[in-house]
Amino acid sequence: MARKFWTTNPFSHGGRAAVLVVGLEAGLAAYTKGFAQRVENYAKEHAPWQDQTGDARDGLNAQGYQRLVIYTIVLSHGVDYGLWLEVRWGGRLAIIMPTLEEMGPRFMEELNLAGLVGLGHGV
Repeated sequence: MARKFWTTNPFSHGGRAAVLVVGLEAGLAAYTKGFAQRVENYAKEHAPWQDQTGDARDGLNAQGYQRLVIYTIVLSHGVDYGLWLEVRWGGRLAIIMPTLEEMGPRFMEELNLAGLVGLGHGV
């Protein structure tokens, strides 16, 4: 009987599996949005440039998104010269990729510890 519960329509059997799926997806969406704030904080704290006005650091922004079962964190600059901070001088002042390289594995490891994903493949 338990096997049939998971292999049939999730909305049958009183909707128990559907409730589990909806709850899991809501939790993942909330976790992703919360982790996006951690990504933004990391980027602002570790940005390697010297502030002139503080606009570039203040303009760093990370948002967490969910679309169907795809969870995404987008980190971006809020100033028009942010691109130059990333690519000029051989990337010496870059913060976007260093932040994603540091925080991406943390995100996947935390999900793995929660038993929600395999061990961070494809990060």
